[in-house]
Amino acid sequence: GYTDDYNGWNAKDSSGNITSSDHGTHVAGIAGAKGNNGIGVAGVNWNVQIMPVQGNSGVESVAVEGYGYILEMRARYNESEGEEGAFVVSANSSWGTDFAQPANFPIWCAMYDSMGHYGILNAAATNNSSNVNVDVQSDMPTACASDYLIAVTNTDKNDQRVAAFGATTIDLGAPGTSIISTVPGNQYSLKTGTSMASPHVAGAVALLFSLPCAALATDLKNDPAGTALRIKNFILAGVDTSASLADVTVSGGRLNVNQALLNAATYYNCSVGIDESLAANDILIFPNPATDIINVVKSGSIKITDLHLSNVLGEEVMIIDASDKFSIPFQIDVTALSPGIYFLNIESSDKQTASIKLLIH
Repeated sequence: GYTDDYNGWNAKDSSGNITSSDHGTHVAGIAGAKGNNGIGVAGVNWNVQIMPVQGNSGVESVAVEGYGYILEMRARYNESEGEEGAFVVSANSSWGTDFAQPANFPIWCAMYDSMGHYGILNAAATNNSSNVNVDVQSDMPTACASDYLIAVTNTDKNDQRVAAFGATTIDLGAPGTSIISTVPGNQYSLKTGTSMASPHVAGAVALLFSLPCAALATDLKNDPAGTALRIKNFILAGVDTSASLADVTVSGGRLNVNQALLNAATYYNCSVGIDESLAANDILIFPNPATDIINVVKSGSIKITDLHLSNVLGEEVMIIDASDKFSIPFQIDVTALSPGIYFLNIESSDKQTASIKLLIH
């Protein structure tokens, strides 16, 4: 078991003591800094929870302990139906060992398949040298042969590759040059490297998993491993092609988050965002995130008939007949719900639908 792991896990000393890190804080900000709040920077995913794990080591046992913590938290979540653990869908590894051979780290490489079985994708940063061919010269972990690993190289503002390549090992490029992000002390700084490119992909993975699509929620529950691979394919199929990445990466291009979202939305036949004609203009939900009471206010003319609250697995946890409740604001009591991500699905009298994501603490 894990003791005092409220803030995450430090695999280097097998404790819950998470130490301050300039590099780690910068990486976390790229993936998930709050957006649209007038403060600092915006990450790829504006409303995401981050579980810190310190395990950046060339020692296999330390790496395996770090990944093992992530795996156990997701396994507990699945097995307890959200009562325990954490709904981890994306892990990021902005660290590794240059030129190391996967054959010498078999358990480390195997961890990616183990996490994938539970529905976790892992983005990983490759070697920072543009002259290194990982197919030939190897790298850990980006040379590991796991379908649940997304190996990322660095591109600059001109979509030029400025780090390692590999036609069979490196999946795609992502922005990683002169990236401004968070650092300790409520500060911001510029950093460059594949360490900055990889969390762009990790954040995109989490963003795709958060799409309010009923069919996606069903897939997450019934086939987490297959769904994770599908999410990966949406990302690789959605890249912007680049001459500097063609024939030297699996996808031949640089991450395009918007196109990846559109690919997922098309497959699952749902909207990428909120229907502006219904939810954004006619329903106001606050506070969000919430802890006990959600206030619901209708401001437009559309007649709302039903509100359905479902969890991330697509299971309905509350149904509200809203047909007679909109003459004045009304409240929804969510104190009985477990902390996590929920979707408030809205239906109008003329059969328009929309979905608003809620975070309950």
